[in-house]
Amino acid sequence: MPNNISVSEPTNPFTVISPENLDAHTAVQLFVDLFSDFPQVRNPGHSLIFGARGSGKSMMFRCLLPDVLMLHKNCTFTDLDFLAFHVPIKNTQLRITDLQRLDQHHATFLINEHFLTLSLIIEVLHSLKYLEFLPFQESDYRDFFEKMYTYRLRLCGCTTKCVFRNSSTNDFFETLYDHMLEMHAEFIQYILQISPDRGVPVPPYNLQLLTFQGFLVPFFQGLKRLPGFPLKNIYLFIDDADNLSKTQTQILNAWLATRTQPEISLKVSAQIGKYRSFVSPNGTSVESPHDYQEVNISDKYTTSRTVYFKRVQAIIEKRLDLAGIRGITPEDYFPPYKKQEDAVKKEEERLRAVWEKEGRGHRPGDDALRYARPNYIRDLGGSRKSRSKYMYASFGQLVHLSSGVIRYFLDCAALMFDETIKVKGPQQSLKYIPHEIQNKIAREKADKMMFSQFRKLEKDESVIKGELGVVQKLQNLIFSMGYTFHDILTSDRSERRVFSIALSNTPTEEIKEVLTFGVQIGYLHEATIGNKDGTGRTWLYIMNRCLSPLFVLDPTGFAGYLFVTNEALIRAMYNGKPLREVYASDEPEQLTLFD
Repeated sequence: MPNNISVSEPTNPFTVISPENLDAHTAVQLFVDLFSDFPQVRNPGHSLIFGARGSGKSMMFRCLLPDVLMLHKNCTFTDLDFLAFHVPIKNTQLRITDLQRLDQHHATFLINEHFLTLSLIIEVLHSLKYLEFLPFQESDYRDFFEKMYTYRLRLCGCTTKCVFRNSSTNDFFETLYDHMLEMHAEFIQYILQISPDRGVPVPPYNLQLLTFQGFLVPFFQGLKRLPGFPLKNIYLFIDDADNLSKTQTQILNAWLATRTQPEISLKVSAQIGKYRSFVSPNGTSVESPHDYQEVNISDKYTTSRTVYFKRVQAIIEKRLDLAGIRGITPEDYFPPYKKQEDAVKKEEERLRAVWEKEGRGHRPGDDALRYARPNYIRDLGGSRKSRSKYMYASFGQLVHLSSGVIRYFLDCAALMFDETIKVKGPQQSLKYIPHEIQNKIAREKADKMMFSQFRKLEKDESVIKGELGVVQKLQNLIFSMGYTFHDILTSDRSERRVFSIALSNTPTEEIKEVLTFGVQIGYLHEATIGNKDGTGRTWLYIMNRCLSPLFVLDPTGFAGYLFVTNEALIRAMYNGKPLREVYASDEPEQLTLFD
């Protein structure tokens, strides 16, 4: 246990800072190597990186930027293995609604590509203008300025003048940055001239047209040959690409289809289900692995509990250490409710003892693992309300509740830390989080997700009066799944740990819309599984385990799934009742993928 720790104003070790706002020293201190799980992110080549919000996509990008790598590897800028730039789409003006006016233009793809290229180069130059430590050799920089920068801009139709500044590296790039901002301002003025009324003629476009191949590629090819720059591959981390319009996404797809890698590799991140298109402007599809490598963080961390558990463990160890809370493991800092765990262990021993006569599994340990906790939950009381006395506490349970999304764990942990200071005082927050506080926050988080969040979503939805919208249908479906899974958990079935539904039929458009929406906002995770006939595969939808406290479910593991028909799904979407009656003889299927 740590000694002599100041408790006047303890720093919350779990507070999440946006990776874009994280300084290099803090990023290095929090750095946990995730790239052994996702080597495609660090290796040369185009990549599309999908994951739920909060799964760590932006943090991975942050840890591969030059300032972090130089500290982490104790190397110079010139010695970097690659040169990476971060382009967070949500922080650029690529999202402005007025850009939709360009869809009226006969050259919408060309003009959109110009703005996409311009926005990317502005972010790159913003990073470059802070490179004060690089040697400035006027002749080399003048060659780059005249033979690449101004020459390529002239070919793209640029008439805006830019003057060469020969004082320092950062002054040079700041000049280019300011020049691009002027071009950006000109472009915005043009956009504002386009009337939203489609009957009004679109004004002629007389500005420059920057393109990926015509400007961006030669810019990077020349940049890395400047003195002091690593003569290595360039990585462009295009973050939150789901914020792009469909037209912009199609342009980005055309870039992915080019053969610029390994010299220039695009690393594009997006939330699952929200990437708007996989088609390029000429109508051809971009496909993995032909055009890019696809990385799904949620698939990896939802299906491999061991890998995810170790990652969370390493992240929490780093954060505790950074806050000065040393000598305490994550398991000790988030302890279980001892009385509850003792009772579960007692039930495990009973199941092992009766296995020879009553056992269902191949070994005594199988029954102990499979039934001890469900039996404990069932025996807490005769109703779901009585069983709500079950405590969601312990590092292991919190990891399972987070459903493969590290942001969920950190947000909960931060709230628990603050609540501990409020209720127990600052000294307690530096020792461990009491089980009752863990349980309180986990339950509040589930309630907020199921009620407050859905209310916000409903406000943003336009629904014809008297009809159910997709938000209400999804909420009803989640309630239906949760009630059904609880009934299974407390039944006498041989397989009780169920969090998933598999589709018996090809889903209707209405069902697909609801399920897709659930995946997009993180309430469901989508996978595939062998169909009931053994003749192919069907869709599988896993409920987010952070909702477990709401339905009194065991989040520590799941090994079964329930086949459901379209008719059952429609009923569930409209009334929220259980998907079907639960009988001991009506067994769920065995789900080996998640065991």
